Amino acid sequence: MNEEKTLFDSMGVRYEEREGLFYPVITEAEIQEPIHVGKYGHLWMNFMKENQPDRYRHLLRFGKLMAKAIEIDEEAYQMLDSMTEKYIKSNPPKDSSSTMEMWRLREEAKRIAEEVVFQDIVNQFH
Repeated sequence: MNEEKTLFDSMGVRYEEREGLFYPVITEAEIQEPIHVGKYGHLWMNFMKENQPDRYRHLLRFGKLMAKAIEIDEEAYQMLDSMTEKYIKSNPPKDSSSTMEMWRLREEAKRIAEEVVFQDIVNQFH
């Protein structure tokens, strides 16, 4: 008789038999830490869940949703950082030793860059 491997068998999950039923053996070492997808990763997952539910379920079903969300988060932060630095270089402060002026300039740059990140990366079908 040709037995096909189940998904759990192919992942290497061990079983123990109790009263004719097979139960997976799960130890603390096998339980994975939760994956942190970051701010923009979560926002992208919410966007996909609300606006592209078929694509969201497809990625979730095949175990690719978290990896894609991490990728989106990294791309968003890279774009945010580069745009913030470009803005600060193109709009130099009058007094670079002033903490408040530098804070205001960085916050302004971040707000502008974040709008572009939302439009170009987070709220997009990937």
